[in-house]
Amino acid sequence: MFWIFAGLLTALAIMVVLYPLSRKKKKLDSADAYDLTVYKSQLQEIEADVERGQIAASEADAARAEVARRLIYTQDALEAEKTAASSNAGAIKISSLLALLIVPIVGGSLYYHMGKPDLSAQPLAQRLTKDPEQQTLIERVASVERVLKANPDDLRGWKLIAPIYLTMRRPDDAIRAYNNVVRLEGESAQNLSDLGEAMVVSEGGVVSQKAIDLFLQANKLDHIAPKPRFFLAIALGQQDKIAQAIEAWQGLIADSKPDSAWVPFAKNQIAALEKKRADAPQASQTTQQEVPLTKGPTQEDIDNAAQMDANDRQAMIETMVSSLSERLETDGGTAEQWVQLIRAELVLKRPDKAAKTVQKALQALGSDVEGMEKIKAAARSLGLSANQ
Repeated sequence: MFWIFAGLLTALAIMVVLYPLSRKKKKLDSADAYDLTVYKSQLQEIEADVERGQIAASEADAARAEVARRLIYTQDALEAEKTAASSNAGAIKISSLLALLIVPIVGGSLYYHMGKPDLSAQPLAQRLTKDPEQQTLIERVASVERVLKANPDDLRGWKLIAPIYLTMRRPDDAIRAYNNVVRLEGESAQNLSDLGEAMVVSEGGVVSQKAIDLFLQANKLDHIAPKPRFFLAIALGQQDKIAQAIEAWQGLIADSKPDSAWVPFAKNQIAALEKKRADAPQASQTTQQEVPLTKGPTQEDIDNAAQMDANDRQAMIETMVSSLSERLETDGGTAEQWVQLIRAELVLKRPDKAAKTVQKALQALGSDVEGMEKIKAAARSLGLSANQ
């Protein structure tokens, strides 16, 4: 039975190779063939013009000579095309013959030396019962998932599979697994940090407020643990709290061994933050010049407006939102200002316009990677699309 299937598959492979070679190409008139028809028609027209006396005999001879020259050139080109077509036909026959010989010979030889036709089939259920040391990563994951499906309270299974999900770039599954670890084992510094890390990976490197809360809670449980301090330092940098971020990185380095894996990264972060702080005075001066133009509505402005007449309140908020929108589109602004505008659009129940503002912000902050990440994180938290 095996060799029957092997033969059928070999025949199918040969057919796949031969089919495009054996098809007859649809014959299309080439440009040279079309030109040949035109030149013959021109010769007939010249003769007709001579008979009607529309051109002199000398002019007719010159015209015939020119058309005849082009006609000969075109006929030579057509002959060359026919020769090339004949050569291609020979190449196709040779290719077909090679396909008929090479595919079964090479395939059969490889299988003879490397294949195991007598090996019995191994259904998935049987493969999943093998010794874990002999299982592939995919088989191991499938084994654990099968166990967890039957027993959702298997703490060991969740702790085993959660980091594997992160390795396989399946952060959402890792979040689900770590949530179950927290549910079954409790809120330890390690468990909360692992869950927060999975959230950061899921958010593309952005430390969301939910992840920050987890890291803060983990840090309270163990103020020496490096993982929550590591991600809290990243979060401070993403929030442009430069001095606090530098202090956090320096503290982490001071409490770590020199050969710790995160120390080089921490030093690079400090260097980048120091450079950003050195450039801050110029940026601060520019910001101070821009502020008097007009500002958008703060949450306090909106809350105070709640006591106004409905029409007046709506008009006031729309005016401030419009002013902020015009300034950002004309003069640009920080990521925080764009987020402020996006939130204001949602307060005014204009989700479509808020979504467009997200795209405008991403375009305006095209060279500011951190700013773009803040916009994307805010958009996700507000239920808006951040796809460009």
